Amino acid sequence: MIRKLLMGIALIAAVGFHASAMFMPAFGRPAGEIAARLPVVFMPSIYSTLILIVLVPLLGLYVLRGGGQADRPSTANLRAALFIAASILHIIELITWQEERFVLFTASEVAMLAVLAALYFTYPKKENRLSGRVPISGIFSYFFFSLLVAIHYTLEENDWGGLGLSDALWAIITLTFAAAAALHFLYHHKDDMFAGVFVWMSLMVAARNGLDEPLVSAASLFLAGAVITWMIVSRRQGQKAPRTAED
Repeated sequence: MIRKLLMGIALIAAVGFHASAMFMPAFGRPAGEIAARLPVVFMPSIYSTLILIVLVPLLGLYVLRGGGQADRPSTANLRAALFIAASILHIIELITWQEERFVLFTASEVAMLAVLAALYFTYPKKENRLSGRVPISGIFSYFFFSLLVAIHYTLEENDWGGLGLSDALWAIITLTFAAAAALHFLYHHKDDMFAGVFVWMSLMVAARNGLDEPLVSAASLFLAGAVITWMIVSRRQGQKAPRTAED
């Protein structure tokens, strides 16, 4: 009970800080206003945050279920500690973003993503339940994409030359890398949630760039379509294939 209470407090604090950063910032300008300040090509539409309407209730369910089934109490305690640590790091990254300390923001996001990855891998390889790994997978994918955006933004802020490559080409390279990560989790972990969040974020990159950056928009749509196609194919194959001891 104490474990669930602490996880719930951490989640409410993180969600509260996130909402404050978006609408009533306490440490600077609204997060969206800061994001729109620089002409970063690899940047999703502000409507990308709408996916949190799905992810936050799932995280609430995750807290109520105590992080899902655990084979021993030490695993449940570890999951709770990692969840609380990720929530604290999210608050830190929000503060650093609003104070426009983008290097610190990127560093804190790397730390948070590492904690989320550690939490993700406390679950069995192909066990995906709404009360277990699925909410963590969704937020892991969301902040993985967010980290890539943060890197692009920080480089733009520091007048990075792009090594002779255009911003559009770097955006396409980054999208391809993110799609490869989504396909990895889809193939090795049967993780539709991670892949689905990537699809949403990729579509939001296309929505933001539109016809201003047609190659980036086309690449975003193509990669989102490729991941959706593989999700459908893998699900059909899973329905036909006999179950093994590993599954």
